[in-house]
Amino acid sequence: DGVRPVTTIETLREHNDEYLYFRTDHHWTQLGAYYVYQNFCQEKGIEPHQLSDFSTMTFSPFLGTFYTSLKNGDMAANPDTVEAYVPMGTNDMVFWDTDGTEYQWKVINDVSTWGENSGYYCYIGGDKPLSIIENPQITDGSSCLVLKESYGNCFVPFLVDHYETVYVIDFRYAN
Repeated sequence: DGVRPVTTIETLREHNDEYLYFRTDHHWTQLGAYYVYQNFCQEKGIEPHQLSDFSTMTFSPFLGTFYTSLKNGDMAANPDTVEAYVPMGTNDMVFWDTDGTEYQWKVINDVSTWGENSGYYCYIGGDKPLSIIENPQITDGSSCLVLKESYGNCFVPFLVDHYETVYVIDFRYAN
């Protein structure tokens, strides 16, 4: 009874003329994730931040998973651009890789030198079994657990400014 779903499909449909999904990749853009974040905030009863509140990082060209599989010339001629919104409270995080190695990382990491297939890795270091983001600007003991697959990567940065601790588990890599 205490579970409240966050309905998002209608919101995404209302914005379907915007750049919500990459052309060369199977993921949504962070703009698509932002609209879902707004729905989340509405359901939770908290005020969402405006996109204009965030500093941004841009990575281009980005040729994603569809391009990597297909090597389509039209896709290569029309690459995507990754727009990333940096959390205001902290951009620091820690994650543990599948072998248990701990890494100090950035919530939004500069991947501009990584190559044109790497743009989506700017979000929380990609798919990791466990990541923890601690926001030193919030000291109310609040926490959020995000159980995700890769679509959660660009959603998580929007949560950082609302919680003292954000735990992120990718169930595909955690055991």
